[in-house]
Amino acid sequence: MLKPVIQPYFHPTTVVMVDDNERFLDNFSLQLDEKLACVFYSSAVECLAMLNGRAKRTPLDQRCFSYYQQPSNTASNRVIRLDLTLIEQEISNPERFRDISVVVVDYDMPEMTGLEFCQRIRNHRIKKILLTGVADEKIAVEAFNAGIIDHFMMKSDPQITMRINKTINDLQRRYFSEISSLIQSTLALEAPDFLYDADFIRYFFDLVDRHHVAEYYYVEDPTGFLMVSETGQLWRLVVYSETDLQRTLFNLRGLKPPAALMKRISSGKAVPWLWASPDEFDEDEDFFWDDYVHTATRVSGDQTWFCALVESPPADIEYDSETSSYMAYLEELDKQ
Repeated sequence: MLKPVIQPYFHPTTVVMVDDNERFLDNFSLQLDEKLACVFYSSAVECLAMLNGRAKRTPLDQRCFSYYQQPSNTASNRVIRLDLTLIEQEISNPERFRDISVVVVDYDMPEMTGLEFCQRIRNHRIKKILLTGVADEKIAVEAFNAGIIDHFMMKSDPQITMRINKTINDLQRRYFSEISSLIQSTLALEAPDFLYDADFIRYFFDLVDRHHVAEYYYVEDPTGFLMVSETGQLWRLVVYSETDLQRTLFNLRGLKPPAALMKRISSGKAVPWLWASPDEFDEDEDFFWDDYVHTATRVSGDQTWFCALVESPPADIEYDSETSSYMAYLEELDKQ
C-alpha cells in the first residue's frame, strides 16, 4: 500500500463528457457534483478536435525546473535547480482550471466508438472513463487491462451517479499525483516530514474541508501551504517542527520581541511569521509584533507540529479573487 502524502500542489481542473445522446447529457449534468467543472459534447469528432487542438501549455512541473552548466573541467557537471516559488505563483495563472484531467465517454457512438476516441487523445496524462452497455463489458475490460482507459462503468448501473462522482474525484487526484511526481520526488530528498505524517495529513484535509479550500500550493520560508477557498479567500498555513521552532526562537531573541510573545512561542501556543522585520522600520515607526505572531495548533504525529492558519496573508502575487477564483470559473462555464 502506498504511503499517504500531501501533493505539492492541487487545483480544480475540467472534466469533459462525450455522448451522442444529448438528452442523456442534459440529465446526467444535473446529477454530477455541482462543484465539478464539466463541459459536454454530443459530437466525438468536435470534442477530439478540441482536445488535440488546444494550445500546449508547459506543465508546472517542467516550469519549476531549470538546467545550467557549472564552470568545470568536465562537460558532465550539469546542475538541476528546482524553483519552489513558482508553485505558489500558479494561483495567478488564469488557465489553471482549464486543464483537462478526466474525459468521460460513451462507448456506442456513431462517429467513432468511445474506445477509438480514447486511443486518439494525444495528451496521455488525461484520465479516461468509458461508459458501456452490458454487451460491451468484455471490450471495456480488455481496454482497461491494455491501459487504454482508466476506468469503466455500466450506464445501467443504478449507483452510477454516486460512483462516477467518486471515480472522477479519485482520477483527478491521480492526475495530480502523476503531473507533480517530478516535484514530489525531488522534494522527497529534503522534504519536510509533515508531508508524509498521517496525523498531519488528517489535520490538513480537515482544514481543507472546513474552509472550503479548492486549491493549495506548497511554500517555504516558513514551510507550509498557500491555500485558496472556492470563492478566492487566501490562507497561509504555517508549519513548524519543534526543531524549527527552537531555531526560530534563538534568532528572534536578537530582535528583542516582547517577553510575553516569546513565552507564547516557546510554549508552542503561537508561531511567528515575520514577512517584515523590525530592522526594516525607522526608529520612530512602531513594529506591531502581534501582526507577526499567530495562535498555533499542536498536531501530534510522528513528531510534533506547530501550525497556524493565517487569513488574508500578505502575498507577492497578482491575484483577484473576483475573477481568478474557482467559483468565478464555474460561473463562466455556466454562461457558455
